[in-house]
Amino acid sequence: MSTVYKTVFEKLNSVSTCLKARDELNSGGRIAEIKLLITAATPEEKKDLGKELSLLRKEIQDACDVRILEIQQYQEKDDYTVFDPSFHSQSYKGASGDLHPLSLIIKEIVDIFSRLGFDVFEGKQVETQWNNFSSANTPDYHPARDMQDTFFLQEKDKNEDNYVMRTQVTANAVSYATNHKPPFRVIFPGLVFRNENIDATHDINFTQFDMWLVEEKTSISQLITLIKHFFQEFFNKPDLNVRLRPSYFPFTQPSMEGDISCPFCNGNGCRVCKQTGWIEVFGAGPIHNKVLQNMQLDTDKWQGLAFGFGVDRLAQLKFEISGISQFYNGHLSFLKGKN
Repeated sequence: MSTVYKTVFEKLNSVSTCLKARDELNSGGRIAEIKLLITAATPEEKKDLGKELSLLRKEIQDACDVRILEIQQYQEKDDYTVFDPSFHSQSYKGASGDLHPLSLIIKEIVDIFSRLGFDVFEGKQVETQWNNFSSANTPDYHPARDMQDTFFLQEKDKNEDNYVMRTQVTANAVSYATNHKPPFRVIFPGLVFRNENIDATHDINFTQFDMWLVEEKTSISQLITLIKHFFQEFFNKPDLNVRLRPSYFPFTQPSMEGDISCPFCNGNGCRVCKQTGWIEVFGAGPIHNKVLQNMQLDTDKWQGLAFGFGVDRLAQLKFEISGISQFYNGHLSFLKGKN
C-alpha cells in the first residue's frame, strides 16, 4: 500500500469523508495525468499506463478500505456502561450474557447502512431546546413543546431555557453538521423520551432511528431506493415494496409517511398487517431548507433527504412481539428469547 495514500486516509474520521477522498484521488493527480497520456499513447505505452492506473486505483481503494474498517470498529465500541471488574457474584460464575433484542436490531441496522457508506452518530440524551425543537423547524407554538408531551429538566442552558430529555434523534442533526462538512451520509440511532401514557404501543421512552443524507443533488427516487434497499435487506425479502402517502413533519418538505408490503404474507393480507397487505413503518421526505440553514448549509448548493422509524416497532415486527413495554421491563425470560 502506498504510504502517500495511507497518510491521506489516516487523517479522516468518517466514512463519508473517506469515500469523498477516494473519489477525489481517483479523478485527480497522477490518475488524471495517466488518463490524458493514454489518449495519445502507443499500444505498448497504453498497456504500461493501464497497469499503472490499475495499481494506483487499487492502492487508493485499499487505503480507503483499511481506514473505513478502523472507523467502523471504533464506532462499534460500547461506551455507555463502565462495568466494575470487582463485581463477580458467585451465582453468576460461568453465565454467558446476551445482547438485548433492541441492541441486536440496532446492530443489524448499523451494519446495513455502514455498507452503504453511512456514519453513525449517537448524540446526547439531554438536549437544549434549540437542538431538540428549534433547529428541527419546530416553532414555539408546536404541541411537542408542551409539558404533557416533553420532559423538561430544572437545569437551564446559557440562554436560560430548560434542558429537555430529547424527544427525537433529529436533535442530533445540527450537532453532527457542526463537526462534519457536506456531503455526508449519517444515521442517528438512540433512545428518546416522551411524556406518554403507557400502553401496548406507547411508553415514556423508546428507541428511534433517523437517516440523513446531504449532497449537492438529491431526489425522491433516490430516497425510495434507499428505503427499499434497507427494508428488503433487513427482512431478507428482495421483493418487498414500499408506498408513500402525504403527511407533515416540520423538518421535511414535502413530508411523507411510508408503508412496507407485509413481509409475513408478501402483501396478501394476514393478522400482522390486519389483512391490508401493508404495514405503516416510517416517515420520510426532503430535508426542509430551514433545517439546512440551521445546519449552516448553503441551500442553493446543498439538498438533503431524511427518513426515520421507531426501532421498537421494527423489533416487534422482526421478532413478532406484541407490546413494546417488554423491551424495557427487565424480564430475563423474555430478553433471552424464552417467552
